[in-house]
Amino acid sequence: MKRSFLLFAALFALGTIAAQASGTITIVHKGGQPEVYDSVAIKVLHGALYVTSEDGKGTLVISRAACSHQGDLMVCLVTHATLVQAGSTSPLDLKTGTIYVNSTDDPLQLVLSTTKVPPHSIWLSMTTDRGTYVSLTGRIDKVVQ
Repeated sequence: MKRSFLLFAALFALGTIAAQASGTITIVHKGGQPEVYDSVAIKVLHGALYVTSEDGKGTLVISRAACSHQGDLMVCLVTHATLVQAGSTSPLDLKTGTIYVNSTDDPLQLVLSTTKVPPHSIWLSMTTDRGTYVSLTGRIDKVVQ
């Protein structure tokens, strides 16, 4: 699998993105209560997706994914992710990970699901081998090639 985050350049197709766009990330550790972080920054920088907490203390970095399109919906299977926190970088032991990007003006329904991705939005779902579940919804704040 080649480094196909170059397809994230297609995120420019999101058109005009609000300057104060943000997202919400939910993290559920196996057997634990959900931890919800609002107002996270979502950026695509030099081919990688960065999701940073509002206080700047934690960043999820997705540096590799295989992307394709299902109709107008971009679907990326995450192959590598790390957590940058407290001055250290820790690779995540991914079991599954999928990113959905809707760059249209209309909500798009996921295949074989009733879930819809809102217009000009991103949705991420990941599970680690340890049973931690991560979900992200929001709009991309910035794209830099």
